[in-house]
Amino acid sequence: MAHNERCKNCKLRIFELIKAAFGDVDDQYNLNLPSRLDDYKGTNIHQDLAKIYKSLQDYRGFKDFVKTKKLPNVDYFVHAPKIIVEFDETQHFTKPRAISLSQYPPYLTLGFDKDKWLKRCLDLSRRDNDPPYRDEQRAWYDTLRDFAEFPTVRFLPEEVIWCDLSPAKTSDVEWMRNLIIGKMGGGTYEARG
Repeated sequence: MAHNERCKNCKLRIFELIKAAFGDVDDQYNLNLPSRLDDYKGTNIHQDLAKIYKSLQDYRGFKDFVKTKKLPNVDYFVHAPKIIVEFDETQHFTKPRAISLSQYPPYLTLGFDKDKWLKRCLDLSRRDNDPPYRDEQRAWYDTLRDFAEFPTVRFLPEEVIWCDLSPAKTSDVEWMRNLIIGKMGGGTYEARG
């Protein structure tokens, strides 16, 4: 079977490498953050989120695409330092995601290259219409993760063949640590693969 972006071993290997690099890490972690815009009233991010939410509603006319009170689990969560890590397969690169990314305020600290993600959204322009509002919903949830109080680092499946790396190899573990720190703007990392 050919290697592809949905490789379960890649996702497992990312978790193992992050755990080896940082210690206390959970996969499918519940941040216990609200997913509804009204729950952000009175916060310093409400105005920016409201603008993005309205743009997502206006895109195809879906007004009610948030179906849970709490934000769904993040892929991985590093407890020290606090970092969200997400693995963005192609279904994340949609027109609604481009709409949200294009409205991010300059103060937002991101653990990924916003311009690269935006270009990828426009180039791929994926659609997932099951349910019909799924693209808006996914874009909103990704936005809330990016606006969380700690940085969200995002990986692409094609950055490396993740399952070829090993948490038993010191060089692979250090590379992962440097990759995450580099994506947060705290250093550099060398390309792998």
